[in-house]
Amino acid sequence: MSRPEFLFADSLGEGIVHAFTTRTGGVSTGPYESLNLTWSRGDNKDHVAQNRALVARTLGVVRLVFANQVHGDTVLKADALPEGWSAGEGDALITNQPGIALCAQVADCVPVLLHDPQGHAIAAIHSGWRSTVKNIVARAIDALAAHYGTKPENLRAAIGPAISMKNYRVGPEVLEQFEALFGPLDNALAGPKDAQGGAGLDVAEAVHRQLVAAGVPQTQISRIRTCTFADADRFFSSRRAARDGHAGQFGGQCGIIALKG
Repeated sequence: MSRPEFLFADSLGEGIVHAFTTRTGGVSTGPYESLNLTWSRGDNKDHVAQNRALVARTLGVVRLVFANQVHGDTVLKADALPEGWSAGEGDALITNQPGIALCAQVADCVPVLLHDPQGHAIAAIHSGWRSTVKNIVARAIDALAAHYGTKPENLRAAIGPAISMKNYRVGPEVLEQFEALFGPLDNALAGPKDAQGGAGLDVAEAVHRQLVAAGVPQTQISRIRTCTFADADRFFSSRRAARDGHAGQFGGQCGIIALKG
């Protein structure tokens, strides 16, 4: 077992511990090899628990805290460690308590980490296309403001690795929902439409625009543009698993953030 490989974002500033995990450095095997942090898709739960403990140890945090993600817009307040791994059902976690490492689980969807250095609060957000249509980013920012007094202009944000437009073809019914939000989709959001009316979609770009619309300055947002579908050695991918004949059997990486003690 090698040391876990993490990716980092300078945009989040000081006073926090954070990482975007890859699939490298854990104990899981088969389609979950090796640093799988998700146990909802058939992996050995003891292996997942070992992987989670390894990540927490490496980052120096008390424990990783997850949500039961449902592609919605519910924001969970995690100001105390839950009895188990999960703080409840939702797709975003917020806290102002040091040492609690909030996790957004992804395998093509967009992980977003937020840090309010003035209010000493953080968020971890899972934004697949459904949650993006529901603008979970704005819901999380509203929750930070309501509970901790966060001002959007003080937030620092990082968008982690996700599937690229090239590898994420969606149907016309999805494009219509994004057009309802953003108007006609430009080349940065969607590719040319095919004969069926579908096209490639860049959900991470949509999330970036939602952060800006919510009041986060452009200069305080970063994005790691690595494609989870294309880089099979480093990332889990739902779309790639389906292509390779094992749909539903794949691991997950995480965006993780915690306030330092």
